[in-house]
Parts: sequence; structure tokens; C-alpha cells
Amino acid sequence: MENNFKKVLKHYQFNESDSKELMKIKDIALKYIDELLLGFYDFIFKFDHARMFLNNKEIQKRHEVGIQNWYLSLFCGNYDAFYFEKLNYISEVHVKIGLPTHYVNAAFSYIRRFMKDVLIKEKMFNSLNSLDKIIDINLDILTVVYKEEEQSKLVDEILFLKNAVDEGNIVPYFQAIFNSKTLKIEKYESLMRIKTKDNSEVVSIFKYLDLSKKINLYEKMMYLMFEKSFDVFCNKGFEFSLNLCYEDIQNESFRNFIYEKVRRCKNSNYIIFEILESDCIKDFSVVQEFIYTIRAFGCKIAIDDFGSGYSSMENILKLKPDIIKIDGSLIKDINTSLESKKIVKNIVRMAKDLKAYTVAEYVHSKEVFNIVVDLEVDFLQGFYLAKPQRFIKQNNEKNL
Repeated sequence: MENNFKKVLKHYQFNESDSKELMKIKDIALKYIDELLLGFYDFIFKFDHARMFLNNKEIQKRHEVGIQNWYLSLFCGNYDAFYFEKLNYISEVHVKIGLPTHYVNAAFSYIRRFMKDVLIKEKMFNSLNSLDKIIDINLDILTVVYKEEEQSKLVDEILFLKNAVDEGNIVPYFQAIFNSKTLKIEKYESLMRIKTKDNSEVVSIFKYLDLSKKINLYEKMMYLMFEKSFDVFCNKGFEFSLNLCYEDIQNESFRNFIYEKVRRCKNSNYIIFEILESDCIKDFSVVQEFIYTIRAFGCKIAIDDFGSGYSSMENILKLKPDIIKIDGSLIKDINTSLESKKIVKNIVRMAKDLKAYTVAEYVHSKEVFNIVVDLEVDFLQGFYLAKPQRFIKQNNEKNL
């Protein structure tokens, strides 16, 4: 700690004159402390997480004492190893309780602005630079544990993904899609999951998606996902869908892999490829060529997450989708949002004009179920009806 805190002070060019400048304004800081605290809590209570952490008067009072002590210590004039140990302790507490770094940064921003206004008002211009230095030092120390925690977490996640690929622990889970009129299962969506090393847990790829692309594991994961999905479904009498993004389609080797899998599939007319509507398609001709090729095998095309992206109607018409999957953001609140209901109603009408079927994703309650059925959505998908699962049930009906 002795050398570490001295390095920090040196890095910020914080010296004895800064210590003296800060000691000069301690009485001024004390003079304005009530005003600071009043404005500070008015400011932070605009954040939802502040209400969550400071959820009763006793906790808020302890927090207020802690903020007051920390604030006054900014002007103590003695920035030694003990001072930095206290800052490290505060940082560790923040991490332990899960306090977001955004809250820390916002709180510091408020206190910096407040004190600068005070010093200008009191004509203590020479102290402004020293104030900036000590606040920057505090912010650095109070977030360093977050950085270490994030780095450690990143390493763990990279190893987790690498092991999953090496050991073939990328597995497809299947979520049933129900006919809204008969309530029978007519399709399944294949969803990528990752098994933990000890098989104790299966997790979604969603939170690891960006990282898998950065460390060049995403393509290998997609190969495993498609290989296993085809093994399960290819010769069964159910339609099943696989998700593709533009990045997948523009990858020539992966396209050829898909063509070969489809060619060998006994029931290729049961395969649906879901293409994300929100993807930025740089070369539409590549997508068109892919669609033309797989349609020659009888495969279908679905536009996924429709209503969440920015595709033009021209592109939608070029794709000529067989299925339009309405984005979950429009479905999940349809029972409380009149706007969502109107948008979904218009999407259903448009799909009928295009002779395309519609699927409502994220059907999570009886109320939502009833609304989308009334809106004449063709197919329904969501946790209310069925969760993604490893093995497919033989019974293809859902009692509602």
C-alpha cells in the first residue's frame, strides 16, 4: 500500500501544495454540507437503483453519515496509506452489494459540480485544480475493484466458452410453437444453450454472444448448434427453425455447410430459417442468393423480431417471408399498451396481404395469450405455453 498510494498521487501530480489547498477549504466544505446532502439525495433518488439500496430511513441515515464522513475526508490534508485503505474498503463494499458503477460516476459528477460552484462563489479559484485531482483520485480508487472484478469475470467467461466448444457443450434446446386455432404444436424453434462443465446447469448464449464473436468462437458454436439441431429434427415430421444473422449468411463456408446439411435432410421442406430483421444487411444480394438456394430445397424463410429493427418495406418485400415473427417487445406488454396492440394488429393485417403467417413471441400470460388470439395471430410461442427444453415431448397439445 505504501508504494501503491504514492504512485497514484504521482500519477495525478498531486503534491503537498494540493494538500494545503484542500485543507484551506475544509471549513467552507463544512459550511455547505447540509445543502450538499439535500441536493445529493434529491439527485440520486432519481435513479431506481438508489431507491432499491436506500429502501428505509435507517439505511438512508447510515448512508448519509458515510457520505458526510467521506466528503469531509476529501479536505483532510493527509492522503496517506490509511486514507487509501478506507477508499479500498468502500470500493469493496460497493462491489459486494452490487452497486452499479454508473451510480458511483453520477454521484461523483454531482459532488464535483457542487463543490466547484461553491469555490467559485467563495472566490477560492486556486483550489479548483486541487479539488479536481482529489476527486479524480477517489473515483479511480473507488472503481478499481470494479475493473479487477470485471477483468476476472471476463477471463472466466472466455474459459467457459472455450471449454464449451472444446467439449461440445453447445446444445440446442427446442421451444414449441402452437397453432393459435387448434392449440397443437406445429413447429419448434432451436435455441442455443451452453452446458456447464459438470452438466449442473444450462445457460442461454444471449449474454455471451458478443464475447463469442470477439474471441472468434461464435462460428464454431454455430457449426455445433446446426449439426446437433439437424441430428434431432431432420428426419422427424415437425417443422423446426434455426436462427441466422447476416454475419452467418455472408460467411461462404458456413453457407455451404448449411446447403450440404439441407441437401441431406429427408424432410428439408420442414426447415425454417429465421433471419433477424434488426440486422444491418450490407449486401442484400448475398441474402437473396441464400434464400433462393435454400428455397429450392423447400425450406421456408421467417423474419425474426419483426418490429424491433429498421428494415425497409422494400427489403421485406424482396425477402418474401413465409413467416413473420412479431418481436417480443411488442407482445410482452400488449395487455397494458394500446400502442403495441395497434402495431401488432397492423402487422397481422400486413402479413395477411403478403400471404405470410405470423408468430407472436413472448406469450407469457393468459391475458397476453387471449389478446394475440383475438388479433388472429397464426402461431404462438412463449413461456406460458412451453419453455425451451432439451428433449421434445411426445404429446403435442397444450391444455390452456
